[in-house]
Parts: sequence; structure tokens; C-alpha cells
Amino acid sequence: MLNFDLKQNQDIDNQCSATKELDDKLFVINTLLNIIWATGFLILWRRRQAELAYQWNTLDMEQLEDIRPTYKGRLRHSPVTNKLEPHYPSWKRLLFRLFVTIPMIMINIILVSCLILLIIRFQSWIDRQLKAGQLPRLMSLTELLPKILLALVTTAFSDIYKRVCRWLTERENYREQRVHDDQMIAKLFACSCVNSYFSVFYIAFFTHKYIRLSHQLVTIFVMKQFWGNIKEAIVPYIISNARLSVLIQMSKKERARYAERKDLNKELKRILDERNNSNMTYVANRIENHEYTRQAVDDTLTDNTLNRRGSTPSFETLSLSQAEIECSQPKWPDLYDDYLEMVVQFGYIIFLSTLFPLAAFFSLLNNILEIRTDAFKLCMIYQRPFSQRVKDIGHWQKIMEYMIAAAIIINCVFCSIRGVFRRLIPDLPFAAEIFLLVCIEHLLLLLCQIIRSSIDNVPYWIQIQKSRMEYRRREALQKLECDALHRKESRSHTFNE
Repeated sequence: MLNFDLKQNQDIDNQCSATKELDDKLFVINTLLNIIWATGFLILWRRRQAELAYQWNTLDMEQLEDIRPTYKGRLRHSPVTNKLEPHYPSWKRLLFRLFVTIPMIMINIILVSCLILLIIRFQSWIDRQLKAGQLPRLMSLTELLPKILLALVTTAFSDIYKRVCRWLTERENYREQRVHDDQMIAKLFACSCVNSYFSVFYIAFFTHKYIRLSHQLVTIFVMKQFWGNIKEAIVPYIISNARLSVLIQMSKKERARYAERKDLNKELKRILDERNNSNMTYVANRIENHEYTRQAVDDTLTDNTLNRRGSTPSFETLSLSQAEIECSQPKWPDLYDDYLEMVVQFGYIIFLSTLFPLAAFFSLLNNILEIRTDAFKLCMIYQRPFSQRVKDIGHWQKIMEYMIAAAIIINCVFCSIRGVFRRLIPDLPFAAEIFLLVCIEHLLLLLCQIIRSSIDNVPYWIQIQKSRMEYRRREALQKLECDALHRKESRSHTFNE
């Protein structure tokens, strides 16, 4: 009987080890496929971006670097145009960045990190109390409280970060709008990385509670989508409708006031018409008598001017038209939040999908809801924005490329923390494991670079079309030069004759 129990326990251990080995292999395969997918996604993004830019005639567009309206500086002669232009010394901007921008960003980052750590500790304390049975059974619902609180804190701090980053970027006083946008994007992303990823990375790297990590990510996805829809769509919709209702009520009051005084307005109009007719008769009599004195002309012009100004206004125009309704709506905000939300979501997928495979599914649901929310905002809440001609998404593309390199390092570290290498290769020394980890990381970076360089960012058919257009342009220019030379020779031959 004892031998049977030992054999049964040994079979269970063998099954567990086989299951762990299979999980480790699937983990490595999932990591590799995730990195290759992210690299291919950016390549396909660039190619699709080039196709749209070619269709919209913005592929080879050169940005004209005009001076920003809020750019300040002392006037001096430009070395290029020799005209007076404002100039702001770069050393002042550097000092401001060193002594104001960096300290303020670091203070904000440290503050939100401390709050996140306190909430995580609070979550751990609640888990211990529930496990020890010191909290009542009905109080087990409090387990969700720290997760919800963490999601609300990170969402609230994102608004604070945006205000701080906008103020700092404005004070740095950049001349070109492109440089201003790049600096704004860099600050926002640096703050959002800590705000969005600190809690999940702390749970993954230090606590190693992957079930808790899954719960935290689900809460973040749900709460951010819920709060984002309230902040971006519901609250502006209520405010816009309230303002519109006030304007409509004021218009109705004015129309009711006009209806009450309708008879008085008719009488006033009749009196003004009679006065107009008498003035016209007076002017006709003066014309017949040839009274063209300066005083008579002035009196006539004054009478006509007063007559025009004293005409009865039409209160029917006080009803709100569609243009007036749209003018009362708030202006469309900038696109920093929309881009940042998508980039942060991209980070959740490439950083943590190996530990939480449902991140891609929740991201898909989030994007579907976000599309409809943006359409609702564009059609029902905000004014229609003016389009801006650009050839790509700018600095966000570089940020996503850097995120792929960071994802390779993070996933390799996850493999080491989970003990994947030690289980796949027993008796592996720690130094050899670190060396193997670094080699794999460099090989993956090299693989991504090879994939990126082997595929053109611009599709082949667009390159053919561009070459064809360049050939036609050169032919037209050559023909124009030949025609001009022929006309010149003809004129010189005629002159000689």
C-alpha cells in the first residue's frame, strides 16, 4: 500500500513537471510571436500610412516651419531672411528644463508612485485579513476597493499630468510647432508610463502574484473605459446641452416678448414709413428747387441715416439656426489624449500579454467602444475641427519602436523570473543564465531590425507611381525648355532677316 502511494505521488509529480515544461515552452513561443507581431504591426502601419498619404497627396509634403503665435523673444534680424523676428536664447530654455521641468516631472512621478505603493499595500493588507478570516464574509467585497481606487487615482493623475506638461512646454517657448509637439509628447508619455505601468510591473516583478495581476489589469481596462467615456463624452454632452437649453430659453423669451409687443411694433413701423415718405417728398422738393447747399445735403444725409437706423428690427432672427447651435458647442480638443491612450494600450499588449493573454481581447473591445465614442463626440458635442495636412503620426511612431525594444527586455526578464530557463535547462548556473538572457535579448533585437530593414516602409506600387510622376515632370520641364529655346531662336532669326 505504501509503495502504491509513493508511485501515485511520483506520477503526480511527473505530470506536474510535464505540465510546467509545456507551459514554459508555450510561454517562450508566445513571447517570440508577440514580439514578431509587434514588429510586423508597425511595418504594416507604416505601409498603410504611406498609402493613405499618397492618396491624400501628403507623402512628400514638406512642413513649413512657421513661427508659433505664442513664441516670445527679443526681436533681431534673422540670418536667413534678414527680417526682424523674435529670438529666444537656447541657454534659457536649457536652464528652465534643468531646474524647473525635470524637477517638477520627477516630483509628480514620485508622488504618484508613492500613492500607487500605498494602494498596493492596502490591497495586500485586505487580502491577508480576508485569508485570516478577520473580516466578515460580507466585507469580502472590499477586495475590489483598492483596485477601483488605483484605477481612479491613475486616471485622475493623467489629467494633472497633461496640465503640468502643457504649462511646462509653453514656458519652454519653442519656435516651431513640430518641436513643441514632440516635447509635449515626450513629457506626456514619460509621465503616463509611470502612471499606467508602475502598478502592474510592481505586481509582476516583486510580488509574483499573476492572478492578482490579471485582476488588476481587468480593473484598469474596465475602469479606464468607463471613466474615459464619462469624462470625454457624457460630461461634455450634458454641459453642451445645458448651455444650448439656456440659449433656446432666452430665444423663446425674446420671441414671446416680440409677440406681446407686435401691435406696438406695427404702429411704430407705420409711423416710420410715414416719416420716410415725408422725408422723400421734402428731398424731391429741394431737388426741384435746386437747393444744393452744403447744409441741405448734410440734412438729407442725416435724415436718411437716422431713418435707416430707426427701422424696426426683426426679432424672428433670434431663433437659433444650425450654425448658431454649432458655434455654441465647445471646440474640439487636441489629439494628445487619443494618441496616448492607444500607445499605452499598445504597451499593455506587448509588455504583459504573455502574463495576461486577455489583454488583446480587452483592447479590442476598448477600441470598438472608443471608435463609437469619438464619432459621438465629433457629431454631437464638439465643433467640427479643421483638418491638418500631415504625412505621418510623427513622434508617436518612434515611441512605439522604442516600446518594442523595451518589450523584448521586459519579456526576457519575465522568462528569468518565472524560472523558465532553470526548468528547461537544469543545473544552469546563475551567471550562465544571465549570459543566455542577454544573448537572447540581443538576438531578438537583431531579428526585429532585420525584419524592419528587409521590408520597405513605402509599398512598391507607390514607388512606381512616384517614379512615373517624376519622369513625366522631367519630360515636361525638358519640353518647356526646348520650346523656350526654339522661340528664342525664331525671334533671333526674324530679327536678323
